[in-house]
Amino acid sequence: MTPCAMPIDDARFEAWLSRETGMDAASLGANTLRRAVLERARITQGGAHAAPAARAPLADAFAPPPEPDDAAIDAYWHMLNASPDERQTLIEALVVPETWFFREREAFAALAQLAAERLMRAPARVLRVLSVPCSSGEEPYSIAMTLLDAGIDPARFVIDAADISARAIERARHGLYGRNSFRGHSLEFRDRHFSETADGWRLDERVRQAVRFTQANLFESPPTCEAGYDFIFCRNVLIYFHRDAQDAAIRLLDARLAEGGTIFVGPAETGLMMRHALTSARIPLAFAFQRTPAGAPATAIAPAAVPPWLMPQAAVSATAWATVSTGIPATTPSGGASRGAAWPAWLTARLAARPAAPAPFGAPQRSQATPPEPAQPQTGVALDEARRLADSGRLDEAEHIAREFMKTHGPDANAFYLLGLIADARGRDSDAKEAYRKALYLDAAHYEALTHLAALVDMAGDEAGAERLMLRARRAMAQQQMPGTGRADIQGESRGSHRS
Repeated sequence: MTPCAMPIDDARFEAWLSRETGMDAASLGANTLRRAVLERARITQGGAHAAPAARAPLADAFAPPPEPDDAAIDAYWHMLNASPDERQTLIEALVVPETWFFREREAFAALAQLAAERLMRAPARVLRVLSVPCSSGEEPYSIAMTLLDAGIDPARFVIDAADISARAIERARHGLYGRNSFRGHSLEFRDRHFSETADGWRLDERVRQAVRFTQANLFESPPTCEAGYDFIFCRNVLIYFHRDAQDAAIRLLDARLAEGGTIFVGPAETGLMMRHALTSARIPLAFAFQRTPAGAPATAIAPAAVPPWLMPQAAVSATAWATVSTGIPATTPSGGASRGAAWPAWLTARLAARPAAPAPFGAPQRSQATPPEPAQPQTGVALDEARRLADSGRLDEAEHIAREFMKTHGPDANAFYLLGLIADARGRDSDAKEAYRKALYLDAAHYEALTHLAALVDMAGDEAGAERLMLRARRAMAQQQMPGTGRADIQGESRGSHRS
């Protein structure tokens, strides 16, 4: 049954939400704003304007309270405009964090690589990183752990984190996290940086002190950073904004970016960045973008390759990074680098180990002195190996394994999705779209395939088609987050496997 409409036209609440946060009410899901407004009106108006209903006394005891009428909604509208506290309360009801540590970990592996290269070029530099919106702290703390595990002294970087939700900021500062904040199988970082308590896992003070939190809207100024940020993380939020707010947000982020800096976005937001002449850093699955130099076409930027010593696991594995006590050379009181100071050993060793002039994505791969043994496809294991190879830039090998997997096991949604990512990384948009569509034929609720296809469709100029795909993606995500709802519940019957 279709829910009844709000007692009065709620367009004014949608306009308020857009002005206040930049969010498009439709992106939150069907009736989310309506439900939140009705609930707040019911609470703040105390039922004084509730529509009467004739019920038996016993039924009254178990029936939900009646919906506020037009007068109650009107009264709430005036209260909302008059009370900053109520505006914040309604925002808190609408902003539900969905995040975890090292989400899309390839971005953090890329951060470690790019930070090392940046410090190699300027050893006295203090890296500046912005995480916005930072939600309950999992992302900025992941940034801090990445840099610390890379052996970078905490005095050599500053992390600013901002979020519109006061509740989220309070939780982030508290630094206590439950099981839902830790996902996947690579949880070595938890053993290194957390202490288990009866209430969850407490983050170590060293990591917590590395992040400066503030409550702020994305469109407000974060803590002062006149030099600009070397790295900005703004992931999986732009998709909730309407088009004008998206454009305004990207312009603001670009203005806050230091020369040569990098912006990390979510998988479905890559098309938005390219629309603003930002160039992909060409690091597989990191969704990293840099400012295109004035007068240079996007193709003039040499694609960055992930060196073999930096696998995605490096962001969360103690064995992948050798922590050294010396960190980065200290600066002199004047702010300059100490004359004659040597580069840190860990940076020199890491960069010296890199191959000279690695082949760009899409170029033929050089054969190694001893070619690897052909992978024997096994269910699950083979695709994990293919993804690992793709993460490290070995795209030809990853594609071969994915195709061999399907020869043995038949069409598979995850295999087609991976082929789409590989084609995407090579700039073959047509092949990527075809692969994503095949993945969706097998698994209509494959969130990642939906968002990546939406980005490509949007880049091609089909805004309506992209919005339809994103609507499907939001529905798929909402279903996945419902307790007891599996992929089969979404489609009636699953037609393909899907990575959790």
